[in-house]
Amino acid sequence: MATVTLAAGLVATPGAAYAADTTTTTTTTLSGVEMAAALKTVATTSTAAAEGGWKATMSAVRGPATISTSYVVDPGRGIVVDQSDFGSGPTTEYAAAGKGKYTYMAFSKNFRAVVRMMGRPTVRHMFQPQPTLKLEDHVEATGPTFAKVLTEDVAYAGTKTVHDNGSADYKYSDDDGTTFTMQVGPAGTLAEVLVGSDGLSVTLTYAYGVPQATLPTAISEKVWDQGMAYLAMRAAVKHVASEAAADTSRTAQGRTVKVAALRKIVRSWATATNNNNRAGLKMIKVKDISRGVRVYATNPWTHETVSYTVKASGRKAVVKSG
Repeated sequence: MATVTLAAGLVATPGAAYAADTTTTTTTTLSGVEMAAALKTVATTSTAAAEGGWKATMSAVRGPATISTSYVVDPGRGIVVDQSDFGSGPTTEYAAAGKGKYTYMAFSKNFRAVVRMMGRPTVRHMFQPQPTLKLEDHVEATGPTFAKVLTEDVAYAGTKTVHDNGSADYKYSDDDGTTFTMQVGPAGTLAEVLVGSDGLSVTLTYAYGVPQATLPTAISEKVWDQGMAYLAMRAAVKHVASEAAADTSRTAQGRTVKVAALRKIVRSWATATNNNNRAGLKMIKVKDISRGVRVYATNPWTHETVSYTVKASGRKAVVKSG
């Protein structure tokens, strides 16, 4: 599995150094306009501090349910790592600038079967190429950016409490009664956001520094499609042989089955079935034999071959395995 580690300096930065000093504090009242202006300044400072990389960790609790997420941005490597856990185990999505996205697929029974068939049971992700992917656009669309958290719908009257160490708390409630506390470190960067409403508690924590993000091992979307086709190979070959034989017998209309007609019908069924798989594989092959054809396919990963013969026999086409 891929890992994401954060350099030791990440938690030692000013943004993460927030610590409420309750010895001496100064609290002032802010209007909605003043609150918005103050938080916009924090957003600007935080964005500048995050140029080398940042991480946001969120925990949400409502009754017995807990949700946790982490969002890591590594500009140097052009990687975003987005992990979430809704109570059934973590899933991790990756995005790489100029490359594409890595989608977590291990929840899929078919995906697990495909990678086992390929001899790669530890693979958990599928790669979807997207050469035009830009890191900034992806983060803006999917991440808890400072602009989103600190400048959208924040113009509410509240308070600013400054502690002796230079850190500060900005507190307000919105029109729905949800309370927000923006905890800002001594250097003016956002350290933590606390959100509270009826039965819901959310904590969003930020850290600044240079993360070490690595991409996971994965199979491409094309290989995934190929794997799905070969996973169904046995049934597909049998289907072509059986349906083509039945079609041949019907076409003969009680007359003697002609070998040439049989071969044409079987090849038509094989072509249609091959064209129907998303991978565009010519998986099912047809070979002429005495009085008919052999329909077969070979799995490139397991090297298993499935084969059926379809032969003219009087007024019928007969199917046999092997």
